[in-house]
Amino acid sequence: MTMQVEPQSQLSCYAEHSFWLLPAEPLKGQLRSIVQQLAKNYDAIDFDPHVTIYCGPSDDDRTHTIAHGVASLYPLVELIPVKLEHTSEYTKTLFIQFQESDVARRMSDAIKDRHARPVNYVLSPHLSVLYKTMPLAMLAGICQTFDVPKGPYVFDRLRAIETEIPLTGPDQIKRWRTVFECALGQP
Repeated sequence: MTMQVEPQSQLSCYAEHSFWLLPAEPLKGQLRSIVQQLAKNYDAIDFDPHVTIYCGPSDDDRTHTIAHGVASLYPLVELIPVKLEHTSEYTKTLFIQFQESDVARRMSDAIKDRHARPVNYVLSPHLSVLYKTMPLAMLAGICQTFDVPKGPYVFDRLRAIETEIPLTGPDQIKRWRTVFECALGQP
């Protein structure tokens, strides 16, 4: 008797829009240097430092409208770093965890409230400095020896990008597409 085996289904990806807070100068330059140095040291992907405040399905026109409307309501966002942490999750390989922020929470909620198809995005304000699958023991060692800028961190721009979900590798990051970007607090 011949038995047929069905191939395992591939994990399917789909596009969503992520809303990012971008750091102000001179912090932006400092964080950019950290990301670039870590990418070079560990043969990882280079990316713009950011804090994701919401991610969900949308189209470009709606995302542009939402991002512009929310960005105009908030002049600056200040986040207080707690510590450098690591996980086995690709997009949180090595990251700076921030204290909860009422302003970031209000921004995230304002984006969600304006979405035609809101999702239950869980805001945990953090800024990744490395995306790479690595042994946790190695990441723990980096956390113990690596210094990040002291806070508070000021963010002055909002960017919306199209990304693939789930995000599991560098090729997907290379395909990120900016949908909208503007300074916070501008009408």
